[in-house]
Amino acid sequence: METKKLIVFRVTQAIGGATLFPLAITLLFHEFPPHERGLATGILSISALLAPAVGPTLGGYLVTYADWRLIFYINVPVGVVGVVMALLLLRERPSEGRTRFDLPGFVLAATGLTAVLYALSNASVSGWNSLVVLVTLIGGLCLLALFVIAELRTAYRGKQPLVELRLFANGPFLSSNIANALIAFSFFGGLILLPLYLQNLRGLSAFQSGLFTLPLAFAAVLTAIAGGRVVDRFGPRVVLFPGLVLMGLSTWQLAEVQLSTPYPWLLLVFALRGLGLGCLIQPLTVSALAKVPPRQYAQASSLGTVIRFVFTSLGIAVLATLVQSRAATHISTLAASLKPTSPAALAQIGKLGLNLAVQDAFWLSLGAFILAFIAVCFIRVQRPVPEEKITTPPGERLSDTDDPTNPTESASPGSGSTRLSAGPGPGDNVMV
Repeated sequence: METKKLIVFRVTQAIGGATLFPLAITLLFHEFPPHERGLATGILSISALLAPAVGPTLGGYLVTYADWRLIFYINVPVGVVGVVMALLLLRERPSEGRTRFDLPGFVLAATGLTAVLYALSNASVSGWNSLVVLVTLIGGLCLLALFVIAELRTAYRGKQPLVELRLFANGPFLSSNIANALIAFSFFGGLILLPLYLQNLRGLSAFQSGLFTLPLAFAAVLTAIAGGRVVDRFGPRVVLFPGLVLMGLSTWQLAEVQLSTPYPWLLLVFALRGLGLGCLIQPLTVSALAKVPPRQYAQASSLGTVIRFVFTSLGIAVLATLVQSRAATHISTLAASLKPTSPAALAQIGKLGLNLAVQDAFWLSLGAFILAFIAVCFIRVQRPVPEEKITTPPGERLSDTDDPTNPTESASPGSGSTRLSAGPGPGDNVMV
């Protein structure tokens, strides 16, 4: 009974939590001009960057030295403070008109995503050949295919779809989300590998394992804030490329990790990994929404969040399954060649085989980061320009919906109003 209650309330928690990041991004992009969004997004991402370190550390302490139920109770005062601050500080934006809720699209998306995520979470336990995994995965993919067809038909009929899938025709949005998916697969999916190595192979407790991720979090926060300023000044790719290089170098070192790797070196590698992560989250958000119309910020940020969640689950399932299968292969190969004669020798072979499997998983993660680097090469967005540098002829002004980062020119005959197009010249937008 307690397990069922835990599942029900975890689902309830997820429903509320899943709305927070897309809404936060939407509010942020409405409130801040383009040349300030990098820093603002970097500050917003601090909580997400601290979570992978502070969460395991605090959770490990509570599980090791206290009661595991406290990991849920501790969220109650935080939630209360968040609600009070939201009521006092957030402003409600007026709606752009009433829209009809897309019930068929919601049903198809909810059931399809639930089935796919359930299959991915079960694959690491039951295996990819499990009938339950195959049925739910194939069924979920079919439902999502129907969802895509239904949403496109709704959009082409001039109605409001649940998700505007035509956003993928936007070049920066598509390239940014491809990179976003690959990074989620590699980094967030690979988070299961670190405690597996530190606890199962090195014998650390959950609390000690969590302490090792603190350098990652603090380094990520530093580069997120500094990178946000650079994004505002030079554009997202200037930050994304070094971030992916740092992430690739740290992943390469983790792919070479041994049972005797010194702990100080591991801390340095984790810090390097944090520096790379801090350079990736907010620049991808800025580049993905750079050419999205303001009225579609909510849908675009929600779509990006869904992509990250799905590929995080995919990464966990694929990497966990890879570790299990490769560990069995490595252990059998080592046992056949070394022929252990004692339980201690057999246990050591088991550790060596699992260590080699963890290395294999990190090599796969490195391949995904290389593909993400290629995807970033296709991101073309304009460097944001402060509004005071955008000059307008006398008697003309930019409308509230015009975005200086996406200049277009449209003059209707006889209307007397013109949208200004930023042409090349000093102080104008520059492609980066």
